[in-house]
Order: sequence, then structure tokens, then C-alpha cells
Amino acid sequence: MTAKAPVPAEGELQLGTVTLPAGRLLRSEGGDGEPVAWMTQAPVPEPGPVWSALSALHGQTGLVPILAPAGRGDHLEAVCRDTAAVADVDRTDAAALLEQLWADPWAWQVGPEWGEDRRLVDEMAAPFTSQYPGLAPAGDSALAPDVLEAAVRSFPASRIVLVPADRPADVLPVLGWCPGNWDGAFAAPCSVGFSAVLRSWEERFGARLFAMSHDQAWLLVERPPRDMGAALPVAAEHWVFCDEPAGRQPVRRTAAEIVDAPVWYFWWD
Repeated sequence: MTAKAPVPAEGELQLGTVTLPAGRLLRSEGGDGEPVAWMTQAPVPEPGPVWSALSALHGQTGLVPILAPAGRGDHLEAVCRDTAAVADVDRTDAAALLEQLWADPWAWQVGPEWGEDRRLVDEMAAPFTSQYPGLAPAGDSALAPDVLEAAVRSFPASRIVLVPADRPADVLPVLGWCPGNWDGAFAAPCSVGFSAVLRSWEERFGARLFAMSHDQAWLLVERPPRDMGAALPVAAEHWVFCDEPAGRQPVRRTAAEIVDAPVWYFWWD
């Protein structure tokens, strides 16, 4: 593992050929008071090309760029509460975690009073049942680079966040990020569980975290499922990864949305 890069100082910043406007330090409420990231004070109007350039510099800077969309991403530190060691993610099995989360919606709805809720869970999980379907196979067909570039360029005005991390998935424990209403079964702190799943998606689908707010996340996906058959087991993983009622939708609907999609979107309310 490489040495952790320092968080840049407040003020304007020059990285390679990229000039960034004045930034401030972001601190986690549950940390030791030391800054965990640098964030521009104002949104950047067209952040996509800036994100791409900073991503290309990651090997030199050790800083992962993340976009925080204007409005919902303005106060990212509000959910940066409990920093964790990246080594904790190394010891977390994403497959076992997703299997545990899959069982939860059925496990607590066991009495007759839960009959209607149980039917709703069955309908939303279809075509799958309470039997965990297992990890989806890795994607093996990459989208054209111009499709990915267009997706990044279309992202709205955002603050630029720079996080010292070896990979995008590890941004979460470094920040201590956890959606405000999350009450799932991830290990405490929940950023470790989220990071383990994101690492697995990075490896299987080339899905990189590129934008986030206090309750949303966007992933840029190089190798998404290319048909419904491949998309369904991936959508099953999405279903338990984002289990807030406001963000969860039927597996089949999610599967249809992620076929050939360069961006995966999650909302926890």
C-alpha cells in the first residue's frame, strides 16, 4: 500500500495542468480533528472534464477526485461521522455481506401480521426469492470511451472534493461517510460495508464512485450488464445495497435501467 497522500492546504490549488478555485478543508465529525479531504468552496460549472483530468493524475497525487453536486452536496461533512481504517475493508467479505443483507427483508417479517409486507418484498425481489442468488458474474464487455466521457461531461455543477485514497471505493472509510437514515446490517461504521461492496463492483464491472452527496451516490461503470439476463443479478445487489424505501425499487425495474448504462445511481433519502 502506498503512503497516504497529504490533504492539500486551504486556498487555490494547482495539480498538473489543472487549476482549482479556492478550497476549504473537510473534517469528519467522528475523526480526530485532522482534515480528511479538500473541497472547493464554490461549485465548478462544468466539473466533468476537471474530474477526468484529476482522475488521470491520481497516480501522481494520491488524491481521488469526487464530485459533490451543487445543492445536495454542499454539506457533505454532515454525514462524514465515523472514519475507519481502510484495513477494515480488507477484512470485509462483500459476498457474505450482501448475502446477509438479502436475508434481512424476509427474516423479520415472520408473523401473520406481516403478510402484506412479505408479499411486497416477494414482488420487489422477483424473479428472485428469499434464497440468495449469489454474486452477479463480472461484466466482460466495455462501453466505448466516448459514452463514458459523455456521461461525465453531462454531470451538473459540483464542488470538487479531493480525498487521499488508493482507489475510489476507499473514499468512504476515509471520510467516514454513511447516509443519514441508514440502519442496515453493515459493520459499524457502515462506511466499511459500503466500501467493501464498491470494491467488488470496481473489480467486476469497472464501477467507480465519482460523485456523492449526503444521501446519494453515482458510479461510472465501464462494463455494465449488456442484457436483462445479465442485469437481473446485478440489480439484486443494488436492491440490498440501497434499501431505504425512498431509493429502493423492484429488481426488474432496476435491471431494465442498468442495461448498457454508464452510470449507476443510488438514493438513500
